[in-house]
Amino acid sequence: MSFSTLRRRRNRETIKEESAQSVDERDDSCPLLGDDDRPSSIVKPQRIRNVHVIDNGLVTPKRSFTQRIMGRKNRLIQRVLVACRLTEPSKDSTFKQVQMKIRTKIEQLTAIRTSLHDHSQSIVKLSTAIYCFADSLQDGPTNIARQIRDVALTFSDQVGESILAKIDLRVNEFERIDALIQSRAKLVLDVEYAKRTLAIEHQKGNVNRIAERKQALQTAQLECEKATRFITDHLKFLSPNQATDVLKLCQEVRSINSFTVEIAGTETQT
Repeated sequence: MSFSTLRRRRNRETIKEESAQSVDERDDSCPLLGDDDRPSSIVKPQRIRNVHVIDNGLVTPKRSFTQRIMGRKNRLIQRVLVACRLTEPSKDSTFKQVQMKIRTKIEQLTAIRTSLHDHSQSIVKLSTAIYCFADSLQDGPTNIARQIRDVALTFSDQVGESILAKIDLRVNEFERIDALIQSRAKLVLDVEYAKRTLAIEHQKGNVNRIAERKQALQTAQLECEKATRFITDHLKFLSPNQATDVLKLCQEVRSINSFTVEIAGTETQT
């Protein structure tokens, strides 16, 4: 066998060994350092195991990949069942949707209130300017200008007393329910915290602490149930009034249009 043939065989074996080593390092999620890369410390590198996360001061084991996948699958199945009306959504998801709708309504009602207020004030300013201009003329239509101003002031008073006051009342009710839902969310966190601390005390086996944690859990659950019933009762009272509020608002808008037509007709006569 020639020297070149032996050399090629040795090179192939060396390449195979290096490729096998690279494959082993690539499969390792935390590969060890090489001889040249190792620190000078005498401590041997070790792979990290049993990773824990800290949640509200409590050390809990990290969920595995399979557990996370199963949790996502269960949430997806629950959403599909709720969408198909085969099951009822949980109170947490229901209140979260209600809270989003309430905040949207608050923004809409606030925009309506701002527009109505600006509109009424602009009409008052316009009628006052017309009256001042007519009064400055020698033969100006002062009487007609005064009528325009009186109609504008009446319109502004009606907007403030009948429409804006009702909108403010409804916005305050929505804001109160939003605050109640926010408070209930904090109570839910208290219940979850009480459950975790009770589980830890069960692991430790401390009988006195277990009794205290059970009492704390029962108190937290009772407060959460009270808040849930209170919010549910308010939502039942609020839902039938929404259609009535829309009807009343449409009626008030018609009255605003009638005032606007009356002012326009008076200006035309001028």
